[in-house]
Amino acid sequence: MAKKIQAKHNHSYVVIMAGGSGTRLWPLSRKKKPKQFQSFISEKTLIQETFDRATQVVPRDNIFVSTTKKYKRLVLEQLPALTENRLLLEPKQRNTAPAIALLAAHIAAYDKDAVIATIASDHAIENPQEFVATIDLGLVTAAKQKDKLIVVGINPTRPDTGLGYIKMGQEFSVVGDRRIFVASAFQEKPDLATAEKYLAGWEYLWNAGYFIFAAASFAKWTKQYAPALHQTIAKIIQLQNSATPDEKTSAVLYAETESEPIDTLIVEKLSPQNRLVIPSSLKWNDVGNWKNLYHFLREKDGSSMVIRGKHLDLDSQNTLVYGNKKLIATIGLSDLVIVDTDDALLIAKRDQVATRIKNLLEKLKEKGEESYL
Repeated sequence: MAKKIQAKHNHSYVVIMAGGSGTRLWPLSRKKKPKQFQSFISEKTLIQETFDRATQVVPRDNIFVSTTKKYKRLVLEQLPALTENRLLLEPKQRNTAPAIALLAAHIAAYDKDAVIATIASDHAIENPQEFVATIDLGLVTAAKQKDKLIVVGINPTRPDTGLGYIKMGQEFSVVGDRRIFVASAFQEKPDLATAEKYLAGWEYLWNAGYFIFAAASFAKWTKQYAPALHQTIAKIIQLQNSATPDEKTSAVLYAETESEPIDTLIVEKLSPQNRLVIPSSLKWNDVGNWKNLYHFLREKDGSSMVIRGKHLDLDSQNTLVYGNKKLIATIGLSDLVIVDTDDALLIAKRDQVATRIKNLLEKLKEKGEESYL
């Protein structure tokens, strides 16, 4: 079991990012109730599992959830231990760069020494203690190395063209039995040949999408690399913290920000000497699509047939069946994904569902069937 490094938690915060729509897991994940509010792995939803893990890293009062007004009710329903003042609401759904800039500024406004770990609300993790030890180490390191942004890299177990990769550079430090490296480069979704090359070497890790940093440093990086965003966020914080908060103007300003990921707008522009990566042996899945979820559950269940719900089968293999209320019977199938909900049924080839689900949803829009989205 990974050893946890005890952080000084008075200035350490975990922010759960929960504003995404998760359309690649349609028809279970919908705009009204996206994947973070659904249960895939256990009886708990993904955001509930994430919150439970976060409570093992920092005290509950130091946990925030970043989401949009659309999902405020769902968050409070599913996380009854979360008080409303620990909700950070985006005025409008944007990408991760403006969302993280806003949450970092909010927390820094009342704790200038804050160190923040932003984590996804929709990841499946089979060894939570490794997660706890890794995030804890990241917070400890960021508190000591305030000029560094820290990312988490996961030891890859297969070539994956749907994930981003981090290249490790020179070793930066050793803490206990954990090594920390310079994050020398980032590679987004390589082709299969490149992904196989990465798997064969030791330098490349999957990018978990977790970012750990001092809030004050993040403001400096935003000012340097995204000055327009920095100015907008400063105005919003001023408006929201005034005696008479102006939510309407704040929403207008935020809607005008660049909808960019933090990776390309900030992280990849930093000098490699200001970026660190912590390698981790997380048994992890980003639950990004049905194909990825199949691989995770296949390994977890130890069977090529991944079944949820009532199912009867004769001679099928390598198939995911996700049922709802009715019995699903299959005969002689191979390499499929079958997902049944109250109003929609998806049947797809497993190797095509990740890349073509977007086209399917676009076709629904063209046909005026947006109620299914």
